[in-house]
Amino acid sequence: PQDESGPTGKNVGDNTGAGASSPGDADVLTPGSGGSNEPTIGGSSTASTGQPGDATGSVGSAGGGGVTGGGDAGPTGSAAPGDDPDVIAVNATCTIQGRVTDDWGSPMIGVVVRAVTADGNVVETVTDGRGRYALPGAMPEPDPNSDPGAEPDPVDVSVILSHGTDTGSSFAVMNGDAIVALTASVSRPVASGPNGCDQNFDAWNVQDGMVATPVDTVLWPDATAIYQHILNAEKLAISLGADIDNATRLQVQVWCDDPTLGCDGSISGAFFVAENELAVGSPPIIAMMPARSSANSPGIPDNREYHEYGHYFLWLQTGEIFELPASDTNHGGYYRNTSTRDSFVEGFAEFYSMMVSGKIDGDSRSEIYTIGGDYDLEADRLPWEAEGWWEEFTIAGLLLDLVDADADYTARATGPPGVNILEVSVNAERSGTIVFGKVVNTSPLVVRNVDVTVRYMNDSGEVVGTQVTRVIPEIIAPAREGVFYAAPPAGLAVAAAIATVGGIARADDDDVALELQQLISIITGHERAGASGNTGVSNVAELYDALVGGNGSLTLTGAGVSSSPIDEIFINHGFFADLDGDKKYDPEVDGEIGQSSHPVAQIGGTSYPAIIPRRDPDAFDGAFVTIDTGDGSVEAVIQISMPADGGSGSYAYVTTLSGKDRVELAVPGADQGAEITIITIDKDFKPVIAFRIDADEFHEMVENGTISELQITPIELEPGANIAPPGENVSAIQFNFIVGGIIAALLVIASLVAINRKWGKA
Repeated sequence: PQDESGPTGKNVGDNTGAGASSPGDADVLTPGSGGSNEPTIGGSSTASTGQPGDATGSVGSAGGGGVTGGGDAGPTGSAAPGDDPDVIAVNATCTIQGRVTDDWGSPMIGVVVRAVTADGNVVETVTDGRGRYALPGAMPEPDPNSDPGAEPDPVDVSVILSHGTDTGSSFAVMNGDAIVALTASVSRPVASGPNGCDQNFDAWNVQDGMVATPVDTVLWPDATAIYQHILNAEKLAISLGADIDNATRLQVQVWCDDPTLGCDGSISGAFFVAENELAVGSPPIIAMMPARSSANSPGIPDNREYHEYGHYFLWLQTGEIFELPASDTNHGGYYRNTSTRDSFVEGFAEFYSMMVSGKIDGDSRSEIYTIGGDYDLEADRLPWEAEGWWEEFTIAGLLLDLVDADADYTARATGPPGVNILEVSVNAERSGTIVFGKVVNTSPLVVRNVDVTVRYMNDSGEVVGTQVTRVIPEIIAPAREGVFYAAPPAGLAVAAAIATVGGIARADDDDVALELQQLISIITGHERAGASGNTGVSNVAELYDALVGGNGSLTLTGAGVSSSPIDEIFINHGFFADLDGDKKYDPEVDGEIGQSSHPVAQIGGTSYPAIIPRRDPDAFDGAFVTIDTGDGSVEAVIQISMPADGGSGSYAYVTTLSGKDRVELAVPGADQGAEITIITIDKDFKPVIAFRIDADEFHEMVENGTISELQITPIELEPGANIAPPGENVSAIQFNFIVGGIIAALLVIASLVAINRKWGKA
């Protein structure tokens, strides 16, 4: 249990200069700097509490130069009864203390809190496990010689998004040379003040007068979310043996637009740069471009903080940046790259992301990797599907299969306590049958991402199909309601439906369940042939060798794992030398397991050369549906139907569409009987099945180059309109609907879009 007052603050120096630096100022190793300087505050030396290169620069003081918080000076009050009205009674014993929370109200742990008085005195601490802090001695005692009626000088208190540890700072959320900070001006309250010198910093309720630097104050909640996600990723790294305390501080550069950091506009997403990669002395950096720094950016934290930290972790443990062969490109994939190196590095980052979600966040669906769509990586994917773009996700799924077990997929069957089904109805809309339902949150807590399992029944009361769907809205406050929708497969006769809160437990699809630490040790400790003593698996073939053939392999270390189940996992994910090009493993014809060689391939109108041998991977390309809603805005439920195993692999995700937005379709692999359905929803219109396609049909269209020809006949969304059902075997998707008397076109075009990324995804 933590003391209510929080950790004890410590004096780190005083400022006798005229101007103090801003709250987030830090001694930053910028490219080409080659070293670090002892930090100072306003020109005078300070005692550094961090590692070399860390700074304890203060918030702005009355002398100018820095941020002073602005706005209200703090609580004030009238004179106590019987006192001279010109004299303000002050609280003589006043410790500045409070809490720091993120935009969800969760405590921010280990974040630096710093106070600077008008005379330059600096006191600093870090928040405890409940996000509490205390700065004893930060509020000066009243000056007995001050003029009667003189108000006490305020103290500037800042939350600085640097994660403090016993030996220094392990990471900091920065913009350029400055750490992102939020400053408030705190005054000694009157004697009757109920809260003493309490000052809370709640990202969900940033108070008037608080000022963020060096970014706009409205971005503070987004910055705190990034801090929290990086902290979660760090927790997993520490549990896996990463020596964070002795590493150079990781810079998380947000709203990055500095070309010297790689933010030159050529990359639109997020990326990782290793230490010394930009220049000698440059720190490790996770950079996020301005559009990618927003809390509304798609795929967070899976495909932003957790993914990029996975790259950082692999580099930290191996010291390798895994340079690509000259002819390969980042996210090049099965057909375009000569090796599987890029795909292994990217796939490992996606695997690491899933492990943070499962081991740290406690996410019961951690195998679902979110980019824009939600991709189930437990369902075996094949590296050659979707023009070879899925290769890295195939590797992520392979790594997942090496460590998962049945127990990892049972918690999802239990929904959040207190969420109850209110009603369920089956509606025969002209676009098809749609099941509608309501839930209510009777718990005292906010709930998020609620799943509902819908079971379709025939006239005899028999269950004829099952679908897991997602409740709208994503967040349901206490006593509030949510709704859900599900669309049965085309042609399935449904007379009634029942619904339960929660998903469906699924069984692990393999017989291997290594400890995560064991797999990580194999990957990071593998000695590569011809690598001059460097360690770390760098491609799929090396992963296979490390597991079944090396000196530290599972078959030779008494781990009780034979090569047969390992072979099966690699074959099921398509990693074998496919010498005859039939995409089916035949030990009499094909080459080694773990390889990914293939002959000449023709995909649509593109011919890809034979690559034999091939020992490294790359990237993915998703299918996007572009929807033009005109001036309107609708919600879209993207439903993934997986009929095998009682529908346990089915799920859904939700997105909001306006203008000309795109929907990413997380199409499952082929030969699984999967179907993808989009249901459009608006409070003023009836729900409509707007788009439907079989996964096998999708993959066939990719193979023959006709993926851009998908179409659905026009559908009106006006209430009560005569809505024609979708036509069969037709090609682009167009809807016409009336909004306030204005006809808007809903144009849906499915296409493959190459996403170019640098150690990350757009």
